[in-house]
Amino acid sequence: MSARARRIPWRAAVLGALLGALVASVVQAPARWADVALAAASDGRVRLLQPAGTLWAGSGVLRVAGDGAALTLPGRLRWTLSPDLATLGARLTLQPDAAADAPWRATLARRDGGWWLQAEPWRAQFDLAWLQALGAPWNTFGLQGRVHLALPALRWPLGAAAAAPVAPAPVTVELLDVASAVSPLRPLGSYRLTLQAAPGAAPTFELATLRGDLRLQASGGWPGGRLQLQGLAEANPDRLDALSNLLILLGRRDGARAHLRIGNPA
Repeated sequence: MSARARRIPWRAAVLGALLGALVASVVQAPARWADVALAAASDGRVRLLQPAGTLWAGSGVLRVAGDGAALTLPGRLRWTLSPDLATLGARLTLQPDAAADAPWRATLARRDGGWWLQAEPWRAQFDLAWLQALGAPWNTFGLQGRVHLALPALRWPLGAAAAAPVAPAPVTVELLDVASAVSPLRPLGSYRLTLQAAPGAAPTFELATLRGDLRLQASGGWPGGRLQLQGLAEANPDRLDALSNLLILLGRRDGARAHLRIGNPA
């Protein structure tokens, strides 16, 4: 056997070992890779703290930063990620500890000449008290209550596909039986927050009152990643004494009203 012929099996063995190591590293990819991907995609605004497990089945604490504040969601966020060979994409499930509902399921697939993120409708319930993690002024209000989140079915274009027309349904958030440490009145009321987002545009929202003695009406958005809001808070005249301190904190006082304003809305 020639020297060249003897070298070929060694080369094949080395190549096989390298491929095996590569496959093993991908299969056992640590969960911190998810944090690296989130940080890169969000310019550092979204991070996954205390990652555990693997990239394919792991958990971590989700932290979202912006406008000089950071919000750490309660409990851990658990996920599974698996390849979808039919579309050369991936399937993702997310389950927050703080939500007892079914996990959120999504797929990343290549269709219509581009990549798309598609998800099923999802509902979840949270405790409003986690807003205090944002710091001032939220911890001053000491809000309590229940949050009902409803995400519609999603078909979101990524990359080159973003030029395709998309009109996603709004996200609905209901804040039920809201109370505040600043007011003895319990509850203050219940409210609905409707959020609308579209590819290439800043998210916008509308806040309306469902019921209660403190009526809120506001609108705003996040242009440039900064919160902007304007609106009115109005107290039931029969409950004005119990709501007076809260109105002062909410904005410029005008009798039974407070003018809400954050940022510089147009």
